[in-house]
Amino acid sequence: MATIAELEQQKAEIEKQIEQATKQQKQEDLKTVRQLCKRHGFTYNMLKNHLAEGRKRG
Repeated sequence: MATIAELEQQKAEIEKQIEQATKQQKQEDLKTVRQLCKRHGFTYNMLKNHLAEGRKRG
């Protein structure tokens, strides 16, 4: 049987793997969106109501 310390270490490793997988999936999805926008000629004005708000600068 595993100790609490061992389980905590495994949990940390799994959380790190989940974070990396999420980042990779996000990059792949963004690449797909860019390809579709380019292929179909979508513009910002066509999509602006469907996009998340950007970060605020200043």
